[in-house]
Amino acid sequence: MMTRAQLRKMLIDLAVMLVLSIMVISLGIYISYDKSNIREQQRYKALFGNVVKASSYEELKHDLVKETEGVNHVYLAYDREGRIIGYIADISVFDSEGRQLHSYVGINSDGSTIIGYKRINDEEDPIPLELNDIGTLSAQVMGKQMPIALSKSGFEDVDVVYSDYNPPAGLQDGTYYAQSLTKDKKGYIDYVEIEISDGRIKRVVWDGINIDPTTGSRNQASLTGAYVISGENWATQCYNVCHALIELQDVSRLAMKSDGTTEIIPGVTTNISAFVDLANECLDNSKAGFDKDQYLDTLCEIITSQGVDPESKKDSNGFIVYPFEDLSYFKKDGAPDTDLKTVYETTLTEDELTGQEGDDTEVTVTPKPASSPSSGGEDGIATDPYSSIISNSIDGIPLSEVRTFIQGINYDMGKSSGFITTINTTYKFFREYMNWIG
Repeated sequence: MMTRAQLRKMLIDLAVMLVLSIMVISLGIYISYDKSNIREQQRYKALFGNVVKASSYEELKHDLVKETEGVNHVYLAYDREGRIIGYIADISVFDSEGRQLHSYVGINSDGSTIIGYKRINDEEDPIPLELNDIGTLSAQVMGKQMPIALSKSGFEDVDVVYSDYNPPAGLQDGTYYAQSLTKDKKGYIDYVEIEISDGRIKRVVWDGINIDPTTGSRNQASLTGAYVISGENWATQCYNVCHALIELQDVSRLAMKSDGTTEIIPGVTTNISAFVDLANECLDNSKAGFDKDQYLDTLCEIITSQGVDPESKKDSNGFIVYPFEDLSYFKKDGAPDTDLKTVYETTLTEDELTGQEGDDTEVTVTPKPASSPSSGGEDGIATDPYSSIISNSIDGIPLSEVRTFIQGINYDMGKSSGFITTINTTYKFFREYMNWIG
């Protein structure tokens, strides 16, 4: 018969064996898990290391990932102390022909700024973007805030923005234009183009062309970092100003202060005095029926009277890049320095323009007769009701939310749209996710 001492010893031995077995099993599980985790982290680093460099990565498990169209996975990136330093979004988008762009997009820790991009190149039917195209696009967004839009679409192809505000009386339909006759300190000649339809402002473009042909436009320079101002880049601020005028319908409602700034347009800190002057000139030209073609034709006549071939002063886009050194001849009969319309309506002789004696070659312009607005009304005011303010959007995001405008691939929306949609899909996820975090 087993004694009590023997039974106790047997139970102790069994307990020791059980503990040792659990320890061995746990160690095996730990080693196996550690090896698996190491392999997983090595795989993550190979995938994401050049998107967001981090000490470790972890997949985000959240219903919003499944609910957001175009989002395949989202990963968190940690530093050595276990702090989140960024995110990687695995995004797939498709164009109208069903072609795919599969990408990793790196985002900073607050979910707002693009810090990395990588195309996966595993699509069965890929969107046709060359390696250099991807490099061009990704370089334009690094360090920039989401969402993004193509600059050309932001400035020149914006759909109608309806507004409760009434435009000035007497605006005639057409495209009207005005440019500065002198250059600014950095060599830019500002220009504004406004399109009037049904007696309302429907499209506004503001930019500056540099007298140095290698510099490009102010808009382009701001996107590449060659032209820097305080606050948002100039292209973004410029868009906000143009969009505000379409919405407010009257230059005076921009509320420019004596120092050339305004406090009523969010995100705009730049001096808008050049825009205000040129936009007012465009609207005056509209009231007189003095359109863009007449403006540019007569500007060419004046440049010709200076003994200069105007064709030699046109850039590749047809803009006339000619800074006048002397504006005294524009002051005939009290005409403002930059109001070419008033000067054009006055008979000018060549010797008056050049200060030299010569033939009395007259340069005159007859404004177009006033046209009636297509929707009726008096003095060019359309009777079409505007009951609400509706902003245009890109990828389902209101343009008012757009933080960065890019050039894309030569301002080609067709070649740039897949990339832009990828970034904006990422933005839509983080917009919701960060609200959830809060």
